[in-house]
Amino acid sequence: MSSIALRVCAALMTAVMAVSLGPCPQVFADRKKTTFESAAFTSYELVTFEGGIITIGVNKTEFTVDTEAASIFEIALCTADDDKVVRRFKRQHGKFTIDLEGYMNRGRLYYVAVSYQIESVVVTQDDNYIFLGDDGEIHFYKSPTFDFNVERCTELRADDVSLDECLRPQNDIESDDPILIEYSKEICGDAETDWEKVYHIYTYITNHMAYDNTQTDKNNKMVYQDGSICLLRRGIAVCEGFGNVFTALCRAQGIPATVEFGVGLASFSEMMADNLSEDETCDHAWAACYVGGKWRFVDPSYDSGHSYEGKSWDDGELVEGTPSYNYYMLPLESFSYAHKICDADTVHGYERSGSCGKDATFSISRDGTLTIYGSGTIQMPYGVNGFSKIVFAPGSKITTIGKKCFFDCDLITKVILPDTVKEIGQEAFNSCEDLEYIYLPDGLEKIGQEAFDVCDELAYVRIPDSLKRLGSWAFDDCPRLYISLPSKFKGYDSKYQNKPMYTEYR
Repeated sequence: MSSIALRVCAALMTAVMAVSLGPCPQVFADRKKTTFESAAFTSYELVTFEGGIITIGVNKTEFTVDTEAASIFEIALCTADDDKVVRRFKRQHGKFTIDLEGYMNRGRLYYVAVSYQIESVVVTQDDNYIFLGDDGEIHFYKSPTFDFNVERCTELRADDVSLDECLRPQNDIESDDPILIEYSKEICGDAETDWEKVYHIYTYITNHMAYDNTQTDKNNKMVYQDGSICLLRRGIAVCEGFGNVFTALCRAQGIPATVEFGVGLASFSEMMADNLSEDETCDHAWAACYVGGKWRFVDPSYDSGHSYEGKSWDDGELVEGTPSYNYYMLPLESFSYAHKICDADTVHGYERSGSCGKDATFSISRDGTLTIYGSGTIQMPYGVNGFSKIVFAPGSKITTIGKKCFFDCDLITKVILPDTVKEIGQEAFNSCEDLEYIYLPDGLEKIGQEAFDVCDELAYVRIPDSLKRLGSWAFDDCPRLYISLPSKFKGYDSKYQNKPMYTEYR
């Protein structure tokens, strides 16, 4: 997310025109792990930038590659705990098998870096994790996030209505703006197919944009995520900005796309963790696009080799690196090794219902409306945030909006809280970046710490006279906010990093 530091991978690799195989940037030592769960799949499909299919798989003791879409393969078997290359193999054609049993030890995880060439472009994709089982055969390692990601990806629909929604403009994704459309035309040039257009867009972003490390330095003041046009002009962004730009350019070219949010698994221990499905804070963003009849995943910020370093956003220094295609158009099987998918920034709702408190329930409709029923404290289940409108059912008596209840619900723009609400918990609406207005009822008594922090579109809030406690940083990082509140709260923003635009005391 734009407000949370992305754990950037070091030593990203793979040049656009040439590459030398090296250490995988995603893994670090964890020698305590000696047993691994086998994936249910024995093969999956990588896709080239031309839309060709490369099927990689395992068969007993062999690693297999089958394709007519690429040639000049270099395969590197590497140990995942220390990134050492165990063995390299070269093949001129795209259909071959390599017996790896003699190079692998049981109780150790490996990855296979697959490098191939199409015309003059060399691409490496190395999130292909395998191990030698007790049965003497090679298996794909099952990422702990895979089943979780499969469930989350049901939000990526392929019906005509949903795909049409993923062509429309959204906040920070100005795909209908004439300026952005001209950018997309210039970037795509004479590209004709969707495959070619996506490749041109991805190549432009990873070659011309830099990851903004000045925003992720905890000692620096926050710089806010701007729209795609601004970021294209500046050429510097954090992960969400990369996703916004990619999505906006694809939509401008008639290609359905969406930004996705979740957890970037930047170390081997994180990738292997057993608690990945438990409550976590999203710290990363990427994108997905619908090409060739499927949703495919891309991570342009991981593949950008450039960074912007310094003490602040306006006096930093561009540090050039080597762009890559390691996270370009990946299938879920390999994408899950480095990503936990929490939700997609889609305007349609993912129909579901369930409990959101001891005496409260919820339902989400296809049009993205969340309806709350019952009484007492509400706390939305982790990961349930695919809605754009919040409605409290008639007769409901909700008294407390629980801690992180609507944390990072990017799509909501307006909230009317019922008169029964007495308390808004800590971080309850934190990082609701599209939220423009919220009605706080008379009778409200408490607003928790960071309750509305990083609601950077929030325009107007009236704090009722009934409020007794206003938590620290409750409205920090709300640069557009006009806030009206009782005079007893003078100095409420003395420790804020970024104060509201205007404060009115009554």
